[in-house]
Amino acid sequence: MNHGPARALALLVLALPATVLAQEDIPPAEQYRLRIEYREYRPVLTGTVQKGSGQVAGTLLDLEDDLGILDKRTFEVHGAIQFRTGHKLRLSYTRLDYEADVPEASRSFTFGSTRFERFSNVITNVKGAFYSAEYEWDVVKGPRGFLGVLLGAKAVDMDWVIVSPPSQRETDTLRAPMPSLGAAARLYAGPLSIDGELSGLGMGAGTVIEAQTSARLHISDRLALQGGYRLIKLKGEQGLDLGDVRLSGFTFGLELSL
Repeated sequence: MNHGPARALALLVLALPATVLAQEDIPPAEQYRLRIEYREYRPVLTGTVQKGSGQVAGTLLDLEDDLGILDKRTFEVHGAIQFRTGHKLRLSYTRLDYEADVPEASRSFTFGSTRFERFSNVITNVKGAFYSAEYEWDVVKGPRGFLGVLLGAKAVDMDWVIVSPPSQRETDTLRAPMPSLGAAARLYAGPLSIDGELSGLGMGAGTVIEAQTSARLHISDRLALQGGYRLIKLKGEQGLDLGDVRLSGFTFGLELSL
């Protein structure tokens, strides 16, 4: 295993002067160089997809009604490096992994170049992830918290496989990066903090929106329990291919600041 990138990141974080962070009148929990947060995400999944072939449009499919894809809990990881007070590089990863097996399709439909007949067994597998990478600049900061602006990018990477045994099979891959703008804020009150953020952008035929809010119980300045709500909305159109997917649900996690 190549440990080069991990070692370089560790050296970079250790090289950041802690005295710079301590000079500002900010909450002790915000005086960190590296922050890592793990959350369980329990989203409700809704949406529609359509994939055509050549000049022929595919069938507009409902994820639940047509493909049988149901809600499934997953996880997300968030990280931040604070180079100096109020200047942060933020990264996030959310796993997307869904499987469905419909014994008898409720109607005939076309996905890509394949037609799936009514009453046939349809098996769907969707695997991928949702990523974000953003720079946060806290334009307002003080002993009670901060208000910052976000600039970066979000991306969805998904592989679709729809099969009807024994021989019908259709695949699709979606890799769509999008620029993103937004705002984030956190307010501290004793051992509690509340934060919220909204980010995303619509460009051309694609739109990505992410909104989340959380409450945290700070066990110490370095460790906090998190509970909140998160919304991810993805919408895109390319030729005969359409997608409109929404994930929304509660999150529960643990935040570690170093």
